Amino acid sequence: MLKILIIEILLSAVLGAILYRLVWALTRSKVASWAGVLIASAIIMIFVPGHIDETLIVEYGGKLPVTHDLSPLTVNLLRCLGLVAGAGLASLAVAVRKKMGLEDKPPYDDFP
Repeated sequence: MLKILIIEILLSAVLGAILYRLVWALTRSKVASWAGVLIASAIIMIFVPGHIDETLIVEYGGKLPVTHDLSPLTVNLLRCLGLVAGAGLASLAVAVRKKMGLEDKPPYDDFP
């Protein structure tokens, strides 16, 4: 069960980074980017069930995992933590790119 949860957390981190960069590309605002990530995190907490569907694991050839002691709230909090961690890494990448001067340059600056 731990492997499945780690995969979900890593997938959430990738989705958080993608969401942050997408909102950053549209608005160029840190506040809007973080707001988008936090809204997505709230949507996960409200609408995503906090259990892992074992039937899909068995359907795709996996073994039925042992039962876990994590509550549904804990599972969703870990998913949201992955989302925020991915957005934090994307924010760090944007800050480094701004420091290098790559974010402010218009695209195709060298094209005649």
